[in-house]
Amino acid sequence: MKTQKLSVFAVLALGVAVAVLAPSSSRAEPPAVIDPMGMVLPTSLPKVTFYFRAPGGTKLTGTFIAEELAKKGSEKNIVIASATVTAQDKMAATFTLPRPSVGWPIGQYRLEVKHGDKLVHVQRFMILDVK
Repeated sequence: MKTQKLSVFAVLALGVAVAVLAPSSSRAEPPAVIDPMGMVLPTSLPKVTFYFRAPGGTKLTGTFIAEELAKKGSEKNIVIASATVTAQDKMAATFTLPRPSVGWPIGQYRLEVKHGDKLVHVQRFMILDVK
């Protein structure tokens, strides 16, 4: 049985996404910050995008989950969005979560990526009102 290797470069890609996708303005947007709980992203970010390199034809399922939101009484571990993508030959599989129309709820999030039923990567990130 041939084993396929999944290369993850979400950390680097997300940092780039912050720089490239942040709305343009005269003031500088705060950069992504890596901390032990994951990345800290500003509420001004229009979307969060993760890239995964995988052999062509590999199907991956990404599920964005709100682990814990700052709003009192919020449920924990709420599935926000899920998508299955197929990596193209020499291309990356991409998972994107756009900012809600009411803005990002402050809190802890994660993206779980599965290949079939096997969990192959978990990426945690926080969205905070960073100034």
